[in-house]
Parts: sequence; C-alpha cells; structure tokens
Amino acid sequence: MAANLSWNPLDTPEPVARALGLLAEEYPIREGGPDGVAVSFRPPERSSGFTIERAGGGVTVSYARTCDALRAVGTLLAELAGPEETYAESTDFTTLGIMLDCSRNAVMTAEHFRKWLRRLALMGYNMAMLYTEDTYELPDEPYFGYLRGRYTADELREIDAYAAGLGIEMIGCIQTLGHLGQLRWSAFNEVKDTADILLVDEPRTYELIEKMIAQFAAVYTSRRVHIGMDEAHSLGRGKFMDRFGYERGYDIFNRHLGRVVEICRKHGLSPMIWSDMYFRMGSKTGQYYDTACVIPPDVKAAIPEGVQLVYWDYYHEDEEFYLDFIARHRDLGSEPVVGSGVWTWGMPWYGRKITESAAGACVRACRDSGVKELFFTLWGDDGGYCEFDSALAGLQYAAELAWTGQADPKVLEKRFAATCFGSYAANTLAGELGVPKETASYLWDDPLLGIFHRNTLIEDPRRWDHQAEAFGQLAQKLAAFKDDRGAGNLSHALLLAQLLAVKLAVRSELHRAYAKDDTATLKSLRRDIEKLIGMIEAFDKSFCDQWLRRNKVFGLEAMQLRFAGLVRRHRELDRRIEDYLSGRAGSIPELDTPLPETATALKPGCRWLSSGSIIT
Repeated sequence: MAANLSWNPLDTPEPVARALGLLAEEYPIREGGPDGVAVSFRPPERSSGFTIERAGGGVTVSYARTCDALRAVGTLLAELAGPEETYAESTDFTTLGIMLDCSRNAVMTAEHFRKWLRRLALMGYNMAMLYTEDTYELPDEPYFGYLRGRYTADELREIDAYAAGLGIEMIGCIQTLGHLGQLRWSAFNEVKDTADILLVDEPRTYELIEKMIAQFAAVYTSRRVHIGMDEAHSLGRGKFMDRFGYERGYDIFNRHLGRVVEICRKHGLSPMIWSDMYFRMGSKTGQYYDTACVIPPDVKAAIPEGVQLVYWDYYHEDEEFYLDFIARHRDLGSEPVVGSGVWTWGMPWYGRKITESAAGACVRACRDSGVKELFFTLWGDDGGYCEFDSALAGLQYAAELAWTGQADPKVLEKRFAATCFGSYAANTLAGELGVPKETASYLWDDPLLGIFHRNTLIEDPRRWDHQAEAFGQLAQKLAAFKDDRGAGNLSHALLLAQLLAVKLAVRSELHRAYAKDDTATLKSLRRDIEKLIGMIEAFDKSFCDQWLRRNKVFGLEAMQLRFAGLVRRHRELDRRIEDYLSGRAGSIPELDTPLPETATALKPGCRWLSSGSIIT
C-alpha cells in the first residue's frame, strides 16, 4: 500500500504541480487537504537529483529537474525515506529513457502508454521513444502503415503533451534506410533497393524521408529524432547496383546519411542513428561487435557533423566489453548515446536473467565511463507477443541501477508495489518464462515435425523431460499469485507454464512411445492431446484479453493464426495417431525421419519451427 501524499498548489512550482495533477489520476496524491503527508517542493541549485527532508510533520523535496522531483515522489509513495533521516539520490545521467517497439505487430494504445509514462516518471526516467518503422501516418501516403495500427498525428501530439507534463521528452524513433520491409505495397516500388532497404540516390526516396522527418518535427516538441539506419546488410546490393554498379558500402551510407541529416536540419531537428553499420562494414565477418573491426580514417572524417551515434548492446555480460566499445565510439569523434535492453523479444514474458546480467553490466560500464545518455530498448521481434507490462519490473530494476548503482530486492519490492501495484518478486518469478530462444521455441514447435525437439534430442535426450518438470514446478509457484495483475497478468503466466509443462511432456512421451510401438501409451496420449488443445485455446483467449488491454487490434490476427495453427496441428497429431492405431496408416512419417548426427543452429521464432519448408 502506497503512502498518501498532499501538496499545496500555492507553493509548488508549475511544472511539478502539473505532473502531480497527472499522477493523481492513478496514485494517492491529492491537492491540499488534511489527509496524507504534506509535501512541498523546492528547486535547488544543483544539476540533478533530489533530497527529502522531514520537519514539522511534513516533507520538503529539494530537486533539480522535474524528473528528479517525480523520482522523489515515487520514493515517498514507496515509503523509502525514513521519518528521522534525510534521504538523497542523484544520477550523472542527463538522459535516462526507454524505447518501446511498436513495429512488430504490437502497437500500444495511447491510453495505455500514458499509464506507462506515469510509471516511468515515478521510476526516474525522463525520455521515451516509440519505435515506429511504418506505424505512424504520413500525409498523402495511404499505404504507409496500412492496416498496421499506425499512430495518427493527433495521437502522437497527445502522447507528447502528456509526457512533457511528466518531465519526459518524447523523441521520434523511425527508420530512414533499412528495416522497411513493411513497405511491401506497390506504392513504394520506386524507393526500394532490396526488400527492406530504401534506394539511395533515388529522388523519390528523399521525398518520402522528408515526409517522415517533417511529421515528427510537427507532432513532437523535442528537437531530436532517431533516424535508425541499422542492420542495412544488403545496402547497395539490389536495385542500386543494377542502376549504378558497385560502390563501397561506407560511401553509400555516409552519402545517404548526409542527405537525411540535411533534411533533419531543414526541419530544425538533430539526428541520432544506430551505430552498427560503421562497425559491420569494417568487419571481415560483417559483425557489429567484432573487436578486429577497422573503420578507415576517411570514413570517420566523412561522418556528418552533429549526428549522435547510438551504441546498442543487449547481449554482453562483461562490463569490460562495454567499456571497450564505448571508447571505440568516442574514437569516432562524438559522445555516444547507449542503448541497452530490457528483454521482451522472442519470449512471452520479460526475461529477467538476461536483462539483469546484460543490462546490469551495461549500466555499470556507463556509470564508470561517464556516459550521459542511456536508454533501454524493449523489442518485439517474432510478433510482439510478450506480456509487455511484465517488463515494467525490468525497467524498475534498470532505473534503480542507474540512479543508485544498486538493486536491493527489498527496495525494488517497495518501489514496484507503489509504482506498478504488483509484486516484484512474483513478477520476476514469472520471468523464468523469459528465456531467450527457449520458451518461445517450446511454444511454437510443431507437434508432429518437432523441429526444435529433434534438435535438442541430439544434444540432450532428457532435456524436454527436465524442462517439462521445471515448467510444472513454476506453475505451482505461480498459482499463489494468479490474481496479481498490477504489472503483467500473472494468471496469463500461469496458463503458459501449465500449457508448456503438458506440451513438452506430450511430445517427449510421443517420441518414446512411437519408437517402441507402445500402443497403450499412444492411446492414452490422445486424451492428453485433447487436454492440451483446451489449454492452448484457454491461453489464446487470455492472450487476446491482455493484447486488447494494452494494444491496438492490428497485429492480433498474426498471433491468432499461430494459436489456431497450434490447435489444428495438435488435432492433426491426434488424427494421425488414431489412423496408426487403427491400421489405416502404417506409420507416422514425421516421426520416422531419422535424427541428424549433429544439431543445427536454429533461429528462434515461429516461422522457423512451424514448418519444414520456408513459406514463400
């Protein structure tokens, strides 16, 4: 239960008063009145941070920025400042933000994102980006974001105004080179180099990009914009090469960047880009994190002035690696922005372990090396099917590290309860479902083909049995928290753990029983399959409920097709077992296929595991 706070509008600076009014929509913060702890706010002469002092039954918060004052409010709501002590916090980060993926099916509604903004403000964040490849409207471009849940200009203006009221800067985050495969309509044929990369030096390309830049110059008050340009692996290798011949990738990239920067400046915006292409093109293997990478001096010199480079890294768990790459970015001539990750992609629940190990190392390196701007990405690769609200626990953890350098579980529990109305411990327990490449692969693996199952059999024949048992044990633990819906619906996590325990057990038993021609077990498996189908349908309904609570309707169809496919394939498995047992079929060919001698490197995701063929 959070503490009750009251404040006096007569002596509260307007920016803080405005923010408190917005927070009062959801939190026990009241303007005036006798109830609650009386809080007064006083801006001091300092660059960041806050101090909480108690005197005469009231509290005085001294603060530097609005975001500092609101972090202090979160501290008071969580009752972390003792009655007899002066409590103080500060951070060297001038920017602490998030980037939410709104391009992989899931486009969060403006209403739900406002709820996120309130939580972010209390955690101490002061910047947010909505990653929109095509999910925003453009004038005279009806097929841009068509049927994808694109944000209207009015929605973005409303989000920007609401965020500003909470001391949060909204920065446009778009793509102006790669990652534009969603522009699959014929209206964009002229501007495509390859399937997902824009055609450099084509005039129509820059007309389209100017519309993008102008849109965010108009809807957001921030004069900064993230223009993307990452992972453009086949740059200059498609229509560009057909038209102009071969040209060094660095030269194409810098020339294109220069033109986009000019457009940004024309509209009064300062751009930032993902930095990886400079490192990839200097690597013999095309890898971003290649320590043998060499970026030629002429390329460094040609990087347009005023472009901020974003060093993104969600993977390394070694602080020394981050320190090395931060230094490499500084060698390119400017101070980098760093993008870490709170893991939400390729998994149905926030990935606690990988977030704490990778983001933890990143935050420590940023603090040690004096990085001033840091944000945390929340990607939605493979369909955006994560229960994104569960990631608020990861954002609380990251904020705690950024502000204090520590992540005390007791403090996190209090802050999370006050800020997100949920149990931090329960949410992170469910985080065992958030294992990169694992949980989703168990979920999407086809019950007959068993692509993922067969691959793991080669490495560890008992792995699925052990994991089925682990999911069953997790379900038992989660049952006590099934009514916790404050930040991530734990009943949804419970359904998933139960489903996976049965799904893995069915597949393992099927493999063994068929190999032994154990007809009795195969017959009993048909009852288990029917039970499993019911569990998939229940999880599908739960998924739909949590999706519509948080997202626009667009994109849900992709997930419903997957769940319907799982149901249909399990019905097919049941039919095939019936035919085999009755003698109508002499075998089940998928189960007869011999295992390869060695495992393969499997990509995570539904499309790689639901069929033996590439669907074209």
